Amino acid sequence: MAANGWRPADYTASLVITDRIRARQETISGADELRVRSRGLGAHQVLHVTLMEDDGTSWSAPITMDSTWREQSVPLSAFTIGRGVLLPEGFPGEWNYWVGPASGRGGPGDRPRLEHVERLQLSLRAEEGGGVEVESIVLDFGR
Repeated sequence: MAANGWRPADYTASLVITDRIRARQETISGADELRVRSRGLGAHQVLHVTLMEDDGTSWSAPITMDSTWREQSVPLSAFTIGRGVLLPEGFPGEWNYWVGPASGRGGPGDRPRLEHVERLQLSLRAEEGGGVEVESIVLDFGR
């Protein structure tokens, strides 16, 4: 938050995970959930976890947390089509910030294509709390 009280409507960190996905290429289709160990910096926080594919199509799921360290499992089936963020952002404001699904994606029956996931994005929204600490994010196979 700036000294004048302003803070961005969205604050997103983006991590390229292409090498980690490629390392599991033969078995990636067996993944069924994401496990996130984290805590909020207040009594209520929502963290938006997004998997962005190489065509820009993004799948998101919210995780609600409080100030207690916990591990939460998010089934991959809970991820819905969403918006990703184009980072690094070279322009002021939100011009060219959001990216929607690729043409023909996001319709009925579409799902995340893990073999095409390129980025993991973690987003906080101004109206949904003050911050988080994330210890680990693990893709889980066949529970």
